[in-house]
Amino acid sequence: MGKLTNKRALITGASRGIGRAMAQRLATENASLILIGRDTKQLDETAKLCNESGAAKVSCFELDLQDNYAIDKLCQSLLDDGGIDLLVNNAGNFTKGHALDGDADAWTQSMQLNLLVPMRLTRWFAPYMKDKESGIIINLGSVAAIEGMSSVGAYAATKHGLRGWSLSCYQQLREFGIKVVLINPAFVDTDMTAEVSINKELMLRPEDIAEAMMLAINSSDSCCPEEITLRLTKK
Repeated sequence: MGKLTNKRALITGASRGIGRAMAQRLATENASLILIGRDTKQLDETAKLCNESGAAKVSCFELDLQDNYAIDKLCQSLLDDGGIDLLVNNAGNFTKGHALDGDADAWTQSMQLNLLVPMRLTRWFAPYMKDKESGIIINLGSVAAIEGMSSVGAYAATKHGLRGWSLSCYQQLREFGIKVVLINPAFVDTDMTAEVSINKELMLRPEDIAEAMMLAINSSDSCCPEEITLRLTKK
């Protein structure tokens, strides 16, 4: 029996990297997992690892998170099937560019994935959590959510927006027993940061973010770590 026995968790961007690490960590607590991603082969690999780690059940959904209709259809089916107890808004992309360069159309897609999708998913599941007076929502931010970054201003803008949304949701939902937590990691060794000119040995590991998520799960019902920032120890 784990801390999440008889609980269902939805993780976006679960096919690799941070999402996979978070899914595996939740599996060790015997959660039933709903994995969302775009790469079926990678999702299946995550599912295999989660089953081996102790997940009670694993369901995979290949989903384009740019498709609002597909999101709404899946969310409605999950609510009809019993809802979820833990929402992990992990999916996102790293868009370069700032005021002097960059692809404005790519910025729109980044805004959808990094900000509007978490907002949409929260809007779907928060009322269900409110009715049962419990639930946890984890939003994956970034250190770019709390400071300016001239080389990736567009990305920083999406994460600043997510920070504002997450902290506002914490204030609104806390009275209903719902924890809303924003995790702001520095550079993490994943495919997304493959082109970043930082020694990978000095980067955070996906497992570091998974353990930060567990703080919200392990803390008492009266405690919510509303924002967790993970910095590098060396540079």
